[in-house]
Amino acid sequence: MRAWFWIGILGIGCASTGAAQQQPLSLPPMALTRSDGRAESLQGALGGSVAVIDLWATWCTACEAERPKLERLHAAYGSQVRVIGLNVGESAGVVNAYLSENRVSYPIYLDPDFRLADLLGEKRLPAILVVDASGRIVHRSPRLDPETLSTIKARLSSNP
Repeated sequence: MRAWFWIGILGIGCASTGAAQQQPLSLPPMALTRSDGRAESLQGALGGSVAVIDLWATWCTACEAERPKLERLHAAYGSQVRVIGLNVGESAGVVNAYLSENRVSYPIYLDPDFRLADLLGEKRLPAILVVDASGRIVHRSPRLDPETLSTIKARLSSNP
């Protein structure tokens, strides 16, 4: 069992402070499964657009606090910015039970075995990733904060 999973369950380190910036990392080609069971490639999910990927879990209270902000972002930008949720470490049954009780308007993908989270180097939840139109992670943050929104706007203005 992953140590960070247990830390998160105990409520320790569910959210960190400050954005962790690194060199842009290109997203790996990878197949994903949506919460409804449909398969889709990661690149297909992003559709060549500026995107926000939210890594989350149903038990994470800090993740829950970010969901309304992500809903507002999704409503405000529509197809200009793809917002996707990536649930990590949980089964489709757990995720779908959560989704049946909580309205989420953007697509939710599953990473039950942490494959994508590990490839992305993400160990804490929530994790908000801004991805440019060419599929590179250009910003990481534990929350959808003003710096993250500024990065999104800058990427939109540089994306013809």
